[in-house]
This record gives sequence, structure tokens and C-alpha cells, in this order.
Amino acid sequence: MGEDTDAILRSLEALGIKGYEGKAYLALLRIGEETAPNLASKAGVPLPRIYDVLRSLCRKGLVETRAGRPRKYRALPPSIGLARYVRSYIDQLISLNNRVVEELEKLYKSTETREPYLWVSHSIDAGIERTIEWVKQMAIDGYASLSQDMFLQILPALLKRLSRRRTAPFSVTLTDYPGDKVLRRVEGLGNLRLLHQSTGFIRALETDFERAVIFGEGYALLTTEPELLVLLNDTYYFGYWRNVEVVKEFEVGRGDRYYTRHQWLVMPIIDAALRDNHTVVLKVTGKWVRTGKPAELQAYAKRVYRSPDDRTRTIVVETEEGEELSIGGLGASVEDIEAHYIALEIT
Repeated sequence: MGEDTDAILRSLEALGIKGYEGKAYLALLRIGEETAPNLASKAGVPLPRIYDVLRSLCRKGLVETRAGRPRKYRALPPSIGLARYVRSYIDQLISLNNRVVEELEKLYKSTETREPYLWVSHSIDAGIERTIEWVKQMAIDGYASLSQDMFLQILPALLKRLSRRRTAPFSVTLTDYPGDKVLRRVEGLGNLRLLHQSTGFIRALETDFERAVIFGEGYALLTTEPELLVLLNDTYYFGYWRNVEVVKEFEVGRGDRYYTRHQWLVMPIIDAALRDNHTVVLKVTGKWVRTGKPAELQAYAKRVYRSPDDRTRTIVVETEEGEELSIGGLGASVEDIEAHYIALEIT
């Protein structure tokens, strides 16, 4: 038996046409119609097995019979018989998968490790699938630094989530300059900021300051550990957000609302809104930096301040009482308030 035949038989076996069935099916395709005993001899199928094999091939819609004596069998054209069988086989697998997944999810949820956690998947594809699930669950905001190929894999889920939750700002930095395929798909999505950074690249995605995936060579690290989230946040903020090429900026307008747990993420929105002479109202929840006590206030954005060395970028606001305060992000040390959550409205 030649190598090509062996390869075809392995492919048929993967489709559920196994062992003697594959041999009998290939033989019928080569010789045309044949009786069962002659087919058994030519296909190398034991005579006691040939009738069961043919009945199975008939049930699968791959073989048909001609009435009369002796009864003869022939294969349907593969473009009809095999194509129909594969579609049916896939439908059965999907249905079986759905039932099994439903049952296994019950087991998984009953023993699921409670967050925080740190897991490593040695399958990039599995890591991307988990990333897509996290994008679908995103409630507030997020950011990513990815290759263009990887970004295209998560883009459908991201576009769907951002278009439904237009209050969620999201920043994406790509290692490759985005091509027309990417630019056309993100056009008109006002709450997406697209950046380009070609060097020193970390492939990662984080959502809601709660969960992140970091892609290495041949593995994906998934985590909700707060310390790692802070490290990733700082790396992205300083290396992949502040001083990189802006390809597509946020699109802002009167009536827009945004919610964020990443204070720096809405700075471009505030900048653009103030340049257009809009009023930006902020509701901030966090803590007072000096005392560590909880802070909650409503104020008006005045400007985004950059220190001379550009190490610090701060949102400067004015309260209804006329007091000017500075709003920093997680770990703020020189600002008045460390913001844990910001609700922003442009009026």
C-alpha cells in the first residue's frame, strides 16, 4: 500500500471512517461497482466482516447498493457522499462537544481555583481563546500590546464588546504598523485608541485591572495577581502608551461617557474634550494620598499636567467649591488623590 493511500486512510480515520471501512471505501472508489465477496478480496477485508463494513458505509451515505442477484455496491461521488457525511459528522461532533462541555463546566466550576491565580498554558491558541473570553467579559476598560496577527484573532470579540459598551476605553499598541485590514475594521470605533511601537515589545492584554494574559514563546501566562497587574500596568504605561506613535486617537464628543480603572487611559479623552471647549465632569473614587483615607468627589477637569521630565502625568480638577486637586493612578505619591475608579462625562 503506497504512502498516499496510507495518508488518505489516516485522514478518513480522523473523520470517523476507520479501519476496514476506509479500505473498502477506497477500493470501491478505484474499481467502481463490485459484489461484497470480490470487494473483500480486493480491499483486504476479511470476508466475515465485509457485510458489516458495507452496511456501515451505506448508513454513512458513502456507498449505495444495486438490487438484484448478486447484490453490488458502489461508492457515491466524494463531492456528494463524503462532503455530506463530513458536514453531518461535524454537526454531530459540535453537538457532542456542547453536551460534554456543559457537563464538564459543572465539574470545573465546582472545583475552580478562586482568584487570584497564576496559570501557564503551553498552547498559544488556548491562551488566545482565554483572552477572547476575557475580552467578552470586560466590564470597564483595558489595554493590549500585541502583534498584528494576534490582534486580528481577538479583534472580532473586541469590536463587538466595545461597540456594545461604548463607555469602555481601550488602548491597543501593535508591534507592526497596522495595515488597511485593521484600520478599516476599527474605523468609527470612538472608544479605541490604536498605537504603534516596533521595539521592546511585550505581548499582553489586561482588562478591568483584574485579569491579564502575557504571551511568551510557546506559552501564555494568565493571572489575576495584583502585583503582576501593577507591573504590567506600569510597563505598558511607560513603554507602550506614553511616547509611541498614535495611529488612531479616541473620538470624543458631547454626551460621551467613559468609565475607567486606569487613570491614564482617559487622559487623551480629557485633552481632546477640553481642546474642543467641552466641559468634562469627573466622579472619582479612591483614597487621599497623604492620609490613606477613602476619597470620593465630583469635579471638573481643568487640564492634564505633565511634569518637566514627563515622569508624571496628572489630571488636574476643580471641585464645585473651587478647590484645585490633582488625580493620580494606582500607586500615586505626588498627587492629592489616588484614583481607583473614574466616571467621566463630556457635556
